[in-house]
Amino acid sequence: MLSPLSRFVASSGLLIICLSAGAEQPSCEPAYPPGDQSLFNFVDTRKSVDYAALDGLPIKEIRYRVLPIFNEADQEEDIWPYRLLNRLHIETRPGTLEKQMIIEPGQPLDRQRLEENERLLRENDYLVDAMILPQQVCPDGVTLLVVVRDVWTLSPSASASRSGGDNSTGAGLSEINLFGTGQRLSLGYFQDARRNGYGAAYRNSQLFGNHTEIDLNYFDTSDGELTGAALERPFYQLDTRWTAGASYEYLDYTQTIEIDDIAINEYQQEDTSRSVWTGWSPGLNDDHVHRFYLGYSDDENRYLPVLNAPSVPPEDRRFKYPWLGWEYVEDRYWRTSNITRSNRQEDIPLGTQIYVNLGYASRSRGSTREVWIGEMDASYTASFGDHHLMQFSVFGDGRYDVNRDAPDGLLFGTQAEYYYFISPLHRWYARLRFDGGRNLEQDEQLTSGGGDTLRGYPSDIQRGNRRWLFTLERRRFTDIHLFNLAWLGGAAYVDVGRTTDTENPPLTDNRRTLSNLGLGLRLSPSKFRIERVLHLDVAFPLVERDRVDDYQIILAARVDF
Repeated sequence: MLSPLSRFVASSGLLIICLSAGAEQPSCEPAYPPGDQSLFNFVDTRKSVDYAALDGLPIKEIRYRVLPIFNEADQEEDIWPYRLLNRLHIETRPGTLEKQMIIEPGQPLDRQRLEENERLLRENDYLVDAMILPQQVCPDGVTLLVVVRDVWTLSPSASASRSGGDNSTGAGLSEINLFGTGQRLSLGYFQDARRNGYGAAYRNSQLFGNHTEIDLNYFDTSDGELTGAALERPFYQLDTRWTAGASYEYLDYTQTIEIDDIAINEYQQEDTSRSVWTGWSPGLNDDHVHRFYLGYSDDENRYLPVLNAPSVPPEDRRFKYPWLGWEYVEDRYWRTSNITRSNRQEDIPLGTQIYVNLGYASRSRGSTREVWIGEMDASYTASFGDHHLMQFSVFGDGRYDVNRDAPDGLLFGTQAEYYYFISPLHRWYARLRFDGGRNLEQDEQLTSGGGDTLRGYPSDIQRGNRRWLFTLERRRFTDIHLFNLAWLGGAAYVDVGRTTDTENPPLTDNRRTLSNLGLGLRLSPSKFRIERVLHLDVAFPLVERDRVDDYQIILAARVDF
């Protein structure tokens, strides 16, 4: 039997338990249970959430949900090949996502940092999309749900493309989310009009679990090789206070200078570059960031003639120099869709972005010449209402020879881009670009023709140191999801432009402005290789049709619609 003291203690404990059970509990609002199909619709679901009312609430917990490649609750994706791929695929590990979080339990919810964290997750090309949702809101805090959707990342691949009259093929094996850890490993073989070879590449962006990145590359080609390695702890978020890194690259290959498919010069080029750098930032302040860099670089270029070919190689050069850099970034973004990708959230940076660096190479440090070496890249992007987006950018890259008192290998340019949003699926796009150069080597010269400039003409049909280009496109996105694997789109366009040479006798007849019309299909993969858009174009030249084919067929994978 229990003693009186024991009975008192037991009765008191039972009373406390009963009172606790009867006490009023904080009311919470749960959301997004397992199997909620709205989680597969990232664009509309994330648009429906406004974190303004939750700003400042403590983050109680962060949970993770990795959606499968194929949605088996969708009748069109609930077929045996897709179910099999779901079973074979190794999903992204929650720990891989957790390493990329810049918000943590115990912190007050900051809407701007949460949106930045979403952008960081969406940068991963092994995820089709990412969003952070309030799964449970209580008076004493909020539980967040990080939702991502995997893509198929193991790619035994064979590829073929044609652009500007040149064919290229490739085959290999790549895994961009090795064992669900976010690491990349690629092995492959390639062949194009100029060279063939094989190579391997490895990347890990969380080497020590603290955002340290390592990149390793090796390629052995028919005319040389490439070896590269880089180790860096970057400014991985806007409020990161420091960075440091080092890189090495060795490249040996045959440089062929062509005009209108005719080789006019050929030489062996051997490039070696080494760099170390560090940087500091006071962090995010009033929606902008300043970053300051200090580095040292050693760039060496050696040239040799090629036998049995027209060969006039440039002079060898080496530049060893310290440099200073500055970067300015605004924390302004527009989250939208159907600009460069179909049916995916896109993060468009708004405002001003600037990066500049400047160094001095002198003979006393082992350089071949006394030169200033610099780089500049600046842009301003603005949206006007719901229908207009404009971006203006300028760039410059090159050297200034002190002894010759003249620019050396200097490239500069400016570009304006404009998007007009007729409706969610209909777009106009226009681009006007001017580029220039001073004292350029042949391999540095500007060219016209091919898939990146005038699509109705072969590569390098014009060559020189001045170029302008205007492009107008009518883009059409659709809701057609081919086999639930890729979104179908299309474009009709006109390209107009010209490249001239103001410093040397022209190597081609650049007296006429070239133009073309074109039609193209666009396929935006939704379950694999989402970082690329497949372009299939037919472009028709309008000028100098007697010199070129009646049409150009272009098959290529690009980063833009």
